Amino acid sequence: MARVPHEAVARNGAWLVLPPLAISLGLWGTLPPAFGSESFGRGVPGWLSLSENVVRVLVFATPSALFFGASSKGQRAGWGLYAAGLCLYLASYLLLAAWPEGTWGTSLLGFTAPAWTPALWLIGVALVCQDSWLWARWRWWLYLVPTTTFLVLHVAHATFVWSRA
Repeated sequence: MARVPHEAVARNGAWLVLPPLAISLGLWGTLPPAFGSESFGRGVPGWLSLSENVVRVLVFATPSALFFGASSKGQRAGWGLYAAGLCLYLASYLLLAAWPEGTWGTSLLGFTAPAWTPALWLIGVALVCQDSWLWARWRWWLYLVPTTTFLVLHVAHATFVWSRA
């Protein structure tokens, strides 16, 4: 059996999706009742839920076939976007949890913030993970295709829920 170099494991893009997943899983229960598992999916068109979840799996699984670095200017900018995106994503959860009935939490922009703030850290992942161990012709912008699709579907889902709240 071939050994995987430690650097390949340490630089695997899958590591980059773990902090956002920890934020989501760790703080989801603190969000207003409209975000509850039963109410968040109630009445949402089946095609929207299915499409969103299929593309979500693709967006979160793809980085495991990528590896990151910091050698190019784009990768360095990607790290900055990734960090800023994580901070905004965390802030979107904390603001909704702390002031669910405030102006921010009841506005479309605030309510849907956990759905659109991932755009920054996902673009950061695309810029940072410019190489793939799976496909030699990988280009970083290819990750933006499923990412954009996911974000559109995710924001549409959150907007649908907000319109009912």
